[in-house]
Amino acid sequence: MIRTGSDPSPACTAAIPRSPRGVGVAMAVVLALLAALVVPATVAPATARSVGEGSVVDGLSLDAEATRLADELGAPGISVAVVDSTGVVGRAHHGVDGDGAPVGEGTAFVWGSVSKSFAALVVSVLDESGTLSASDPVASVLPALRGGELDTTGVTIADLVHHVSGLPHQVELTDVWGRTGPASEVVPEIADVAGVGPRGTYRYSSLNYLLLQAVVETVTQRPYGDVLASTSGVTDVVTDPGRFAEDVPPGHAPYFFGERPVDVGFDPAGLAYGYLSGPTDSLARYAAWQLGDLRSTSPESVERREGAVETGAGARYGNGLMVEGRTDGDDEVTVVRHSGAVPGYFTYLALSPERDVGVVLVANSYGELRSGESAGAAEAFADRIMGLPPGAHPGSGFYTGVIVGGIVLVLLLVALLGWVVIGLVRRSPPRRTTRGTLTRVLLVTLVGAALLVGGLFGVPAVVGVPFGVAALWAPDVALLFWLTMGLVFLVTAVTVAREIAWNHRGTVGGQRQPSSPRRRASSSR
Repeated sequence: MIRTGSDPSPACTAAIPRSPRGVGVAMAVVLALLAALVVPATVAPATARSVGEGSVVDGLSLDAEATRLADELGAPGISVAVVDSTGVVGRAHHGVDGDGAPVGEGTAFVWGSVSKSFAALVVSVLDESGTLSASDPVASVLPALRGGELDTTGVTIADLVHHVSGLPHQVELTDVWGRTGPASEVVPEIADVAGVGPRGTYRYSSLNYLLLQAVVETVTQRPYGDVLASTSGVTDVVTDPGRFAEDVPPGHAPYFFGERPVDVGFDPAGLAYGYLSGPTDSLARYAAWQLGDLRSTSPESVERREGAVETGAGARYGNGLMVEGRTDGDDEVTVVRHSGAVPGYFTYLALSPERDVGVVLVANSYGELRSGESAGAAEAFADRIMGLPPGAHPGSGFYTGVIVGGIVLVLLLVALLGWVVIGLVRRSPPRRTTRGTLTRVLLVTLVGAALLVGGLFGVPAVVGVPFGVAALWAPDVALLFWLTMGLVFLVTAVTVAREIAWNHRGTVGGQRQPSSPRRRASSSR
């Protein structure tokens, strides 16, 4: 019932500011609370000296490059290394880690999807030893997949390596920091995953490498970390949760106009797709080995290089690494690369076998909306080291545009909320009929509900990321989204309350109250 014959109770009226000045104070409090959500959790990138070895590679100072990259990536800490096929030829570090300690040779970083090339190497070594066959159907090794789509389409272990199984990029099953079991325990969940595409078409998905880790664990009956250490020869790589918690400092995520610490968790089922970690020097020595393997003409090395598939974007995907052709004058140069990221960390690896040079870059900051800028800065750094002409690297500005646009939207909604509240507390409400009030209440409710439902259900469907995952990869954007949804709800609720209050205050005892003298004078004119 919209109309009533009694005035609002004193308790209700006392809770509402009775003047525009009071409303202004209330809105100032709201804005202060919004600022309190943003500012305390934001830290500016720390300033620290660059620590290097005076390394100069082809006339480029690695200390200067590290400083430049830290600025471009917005990272509090960064480490770079240059290698050839014999080992590390230069390194430099800049800034601080998540605990505030200067970044150095022993600082551990999480390597993200660069971990995939380690897994592909493990599979190839096990294939050469006869422990498994890469051409075997994956369902023959993992019984939980039998009868499912991967089984009926005949997906092989090699298909997983090259991302041609048809599996979708299902992020809800990756980066699960609360997991305690191995990858083999996650296989039943992947067996039921929706959205599997046709086999044979390249479709990047970390689920492929989660299954590869499960394959390795199943055929060897050993923990994946132990198999990695024994088959690859890579040392000082963190593969167990206890050491991860002890050795890996927090990372950072872009948060409005600063960086926010991210206490990175460990996914034991994700070692093959993204959760290997360790000092930069360990990754650099591995890069040097990979470079030598790419240059080798041994049957094993040649076999490892075969089977790369077209990605449809002018590149091929080999054993956990992207292969691209570049032109430098009359020279055709191969660049083998991969970037990697987990919430809080970014990694980039690039190798040029013809020029016998490779680069490694690790940074303790990553934001999904800044991924293009991060990749562009890393690729430009690699081009400078390899002596290649600058490529077409992603530009900057997208992330800033999204944040500024989100802040403007929130402020507009706060202003709209203030305007509605001022209307609610007016002493002389405009004339309203019951039918008109009902119409406006229904319209406002429908519009508000449509915006809320569209935001809460439509946005995750469009971007393909649930809210819990978005908060890990882009916490500032997630906060702006929830503020927007909350303000839409408040504007809707207060607008409905205003219409009901106006209708109520315009009638007493079932009779429409006359308008004020000022309003009557205005209407007579």
